[in-house]
Amino acid sequence: MHEPGRLRPGDGMLIVRDEGGWTLVEMLVATAVGLAVIGTATTLFVSVIQSQPRASEHGEDIQGARTTMERITRELRQGWGVPVALPSQLSILTYVKSATCGGAPSSASKACRVTYTCSSTACTRVEANPNGTAPGPARTVITGFTGPNAFTYSPSSAAPTFVGISLSYPREAGGDDSITLKDGVALRNPGPPV
Repeated sequence: MHEPGRLRPGDGMLIVRDEGGWTLVEMLVATAVGLAVIGTATTLFVSVIQSQPRASEHGEDIQGARTTMERITRELRQGWGVPVALPSQLSILTYVKSATCGGAPSSASKACRVTYTCSSTACTRVEANPNGTAPGPARTVITGFTGPNAFTYSPSSAAPTFVGISLSYPREAGGDDSITLKDGVALRNPGPPV
């Protein structure tokens, strides 16, 4: 019986079995394709890692704006007047939980004038006496939005009975859509406090 791959006397030829391996060219092509896939995956991973801090900061700005909008609407609902009504500034005669207007927090409420002033990227909040004297320090409460026109009034800015708040946040760099937060409050307590 003849065995494949064995040399028989008188044959003069050696029959070699097929080993099923890869050629050098196939190995080089497979290596190049593998490196291209790994390089693309690494580039994508690095870009996601680098954009994460910006996305987190953007989300924090929006969450801070939501919290501030809730505060403004609460102050409007318990307030009794709007002495300054501009698209970039809102003053509210309302109650705050402070020992003095602009002072340390307290468990008791005190009548104060709270003023929100918005620039093109941030809004500040200041507490003062109801007549506007002795203002406390300005504190930044919102950042990252496109402003400054954050407030609307109805029927007019002379004696508004409704205050609208609108804050637009641009999409992160390269994006084409934005997030807009909107809310509005009808004044519930017109006239001076009792």
